[in-house]
Amino acid sequence: MAENSPQQFGKYVLLSKIAAGGMAVTYRARMTGAAGVTKPCVIKQILPHFVDDADFVEMFISEARVVASMSHSNIAQIFDFGEVDGQYFIAMELVQGQPLSKVLRRAQRMGMASFPEPLALHVASKLCDGLDYAHRHVGEDGQALGLVHRDVSPDNVLISYEGEVKVIDFGIAKVTSAVEAKTSPGTLKGKYPYFSPEQAQGRQDLDARTDVYAAGVVLYEMVCGKRPYEGEFVTVLPRILVGDRPPPSALNPTVSEDVETVISHAMALDREARYQTAKDLSESLVELLYRDNPRFTPTLLSQLMAHLFPEELAAEGRRVEVSPAFQEQLAAWQTGVTEASSQGRARPPSSNAPRGSSPGVRSRPGSDSGRPGSEGGRRPSASPPGARRPTSNGVRRATQSQLPRSEGGVRRTYTSERPEPPVPALDEEPSTDAGDVPAPTQAAPRDTPIEVPAAKGQEPTTEAHPVGTWTGKGYRTSVDDARDTLAREEAARVAKGKEKARVVTMSVVYAAAALFLVGVFYKLVIASESTFDYVSTTTLWLASKPAGATVRLNDQVLKGVTPMMVEVKIGEANTLALSLPGHLPWTKRFTPTSNLVKPLTAELKPVTAPPPPPVEGAVAAPEDAGAVVVAEGAATPEDAGPGAQEDAGASTEAAVAQGGPVEEDTPQRTMHEVGYPTRVLVLRPQYNAVPLPEYNTASIELNPGTTYSVWTQGSASLAEGRGTASGTLAYLIEGDGPVDSSFGLLGASTRTIKGARKLHVFALDDGGLDDNSGAIRVNVRQSAYVPPRAFTFDAKENAVPLKPEHQMVLRGLNPDSTYLLTVRDDFAELRSGPNGRVRQVLCMERGPAPESVRATHRILQTGKRYQLTGTENLHCTFPDMQVNDNRGAFEVDIVDVTAMSGKERAEALKGSRRSER
Repeated sequence: MAENSPQQFGKYVLLSKIAAGGMAVTYRARMTGAAGVTKPCVIKQILPHFVDDADFVEMFISEARVVASMSHSNIAQIFDFGEVDGQYFIAMELVQGQPLSKVLRRAQRMGMASFPEPLALHVASKLCDGLDYAHRHVGEDGQALGLVHRDVSPDNVLISYEGEVKVIDFGIAKVTSAVEAKTSPGTLKGKYPYFSPEQAQGRQDLDARTDVYAAGVVLYEMVCGKRPYEGEFVTVLPRILVGDRPPPSALNPTVSEDVETVISHAMALDREARYQTAKDLSESLVELLYRDNPRFTPTLLSQLMAHLFPEELAAEGRRVEVSPAFQEQLAAWQTGVTEASSQGRARPPSSNAPRGSSPGVRSRPGSDSGRPGSEGGRRPSASPPGARRPTSNGVRRATQSQLPRSEGGVRRTYTSERPEPPVPALDEEPSTDAGDVPAPTQAAPRDTPIEVPAAKGQEPTTEAHPVGTWTGKGYRTSVDDARDTLAREEAARVAKGKEKARVVTMSVVYAAAALFLVGVFYKLVIASESTFDYVSTTTLWLASKPAGATVRLNDQVLKGVTPMMVEVKIGEANTLALSLPGHLPWTKRFTPTSNLVKPLTAELKPVTAPPPPPVEGAVAAPEDAGAVVVAEGAATPEDAGPGAQEDAGASTEAAVAQGGPVEEDTPQRTMHEVGYPTRVLVLRPQYNAVPLPEYNTASIELNPGTTYSVWTQGSASLAEGRGTASGTLAYLIEGDGPVDSSFGLLGASTRTIKGARKLHVFALDDGGLDDNSGAIRVNVRQSAYVPPRAFTFDAKENAVPLKPEHQMVLRGLNPDSTYLLTVRDDFAELRSGPNGRVRQVLCMERGPAPESVRATHRILQTGKRYQLTGTENLHCTFPDMQVNDNRGAFEVDIVDVTAMSGKERAEALKGSRRSER
């Protein structure tokens, strides 16, 4: 849709596009309810390529159901989710505000070097409140759900214009990471600067402490104006793992020591050393906030939003009101002044000094926690008589009850984290430099008094120094000297931190360069001198009963006879073939996954004597209805190796050895057609694949670098009579992608196609093309902003009447019976290479009257079970472009469950996929 053109989406109307990410596109929308009642909301449309994954859809619905059950003031409410025209979506409340990331950027552009510390503590505490609620959320059974956000960052924290803090996208990160783990195993994706160390290691056992770490990173970014880890992924990841980050005070000297301690605690490398819950972190932040800012109110956040986003508020028809008191406070923030800075970097008091509370420790009832008192009286002054109070610049002092005292009961004021003696405060100085406008800085203001700590047994004093040297703009005093000293020390510390970061960065660069040179040397020198490609191998102990069999490995005869050690390739398919005179051939195909391979013993079956000739005139006994008829090449239960891997001529040789008659068409019949009853149906890509270039399919040229959405419109009939029409087609992607995703079924629901040079669509037909009718339109859409392309499937021209040599047919099924098909997960390939393995087959079901019954297409996948009812014949094939590189096989077990008891039948069919005609 156009970004600002309304479009109907189910019961919602999409009004305008808000953002687009790696998983979803977000729209501002309107929901229309009963009696025309409307409600503004936000719709997140999941991108089409995620929807194509059945596991994703299942996890998405599960996570959305859990998140929709949560209700907390600091979590954006999700009230609906589902699917509209194949498009999955989430509907959530519309938060009138901005993401925290945008708030931070706007604040810096408007003169604030960092986010005001009181507001940063408030936002972080509300963020933690929402996280803690989700972490403790329980299901309907009362059991904890163990929710973890996994993607806490300023982008996922919304600040409303009313000053509310909302966490969004709970559960989305888990679903996305699960899909990415399948599509790109071994890689890390996401907002890596906010990764916890365990996330950076790729661990899956993440818990609430991962979100606590990310909340600490968000707080760090707010109070410092930048993230603790900046740079490319390859340089940031090693620093996260070792905790190589500058302390907050190195970036912002006004950050109090207690805030720095809380951040360090939240971002501890070992999660056992962090705050164990988000609630613990929230309590520490709230305690610090009201201890140092007793008159703080959350309305300051809404006032700041009005100051930062006046145009956005006006565009929504809201009044922009900023109070004079906030303007005064804002001036202090823009010059880097905070309440903590008026006291200097607070140092922890001695053990015998009483204190209201400490960060992370709850105050006992009745103790002074540093929060605003319940009484309405004026709080006592924070300064002794004679000490000048700060001017009206938004700076507030802590109360007397919060300041430690000496043994004599005299209040002490801690002014710096450094060991140098404190600088005494000055009496009021003449305003000789009032005309100069100071540049924004994070140093303490000129008129901040500095109290001298009292020695033991002495009264505290606020000394006034005489006027010093005249500078032309005013008198230079010892306070100015102290400021210069502190500024030089701070600059030296920042330079030292930058130098350390530079050394670490250069070390990483040099190490990467060294590894690159080693790789180049190996590629150009060592690898070029090799006469073969190295493949990891292991040894296998191979024995046979009886011993003395000749061994062929991957079509090569090995020296010696069994028992013997055989060297096989790890991670590649290996084919073992044993032969011994007087015994049937034995074959096994397997793929070792490690160097630990169990010993293998092959049971070689002797060739039995031929049966006596039948007596002339005798009537042959009817075949036992319960006998098992095994297709050629199928494995019997006693066979040590799967018969599906035997050569095509193995059974023929066995028949000759047994003296039985061999018809010329026996291999053709057994490779391409099997009659029921049979226990096993063997499907071989080498003999049962259909080369589509030999048939006239409908096709369209595509760009392999583009992802397409494909769906069908209309229906076609492959037989005469009513009820024979269908809108389902089979497709084959001509490209270099994995074989497993190269063919499947198309319908009215959207399917995602990737990596296609050409797309073929067709329908399997076993009754000829003369009785076919109708056409199906196939739509191919590249983007929501580009009109879809289309081409047509004509049932008379583009159906595929399979030749006998291009399929496997199971005939003789009873339409009134129910069969359970179990597809074994064995090894089969449609082409060589890592993407060539196939785990599915295309099948077509036919009822008892093929000329008047609709053909039903379906995909059978290995490792799954299916019900089959109302079918007489089952045609199966592997769609392919060429069949000369096909090999392997997999088997389908067939069990008639009709005669089972109700309980046995229910147990046998549990988890199977139903197919009825």
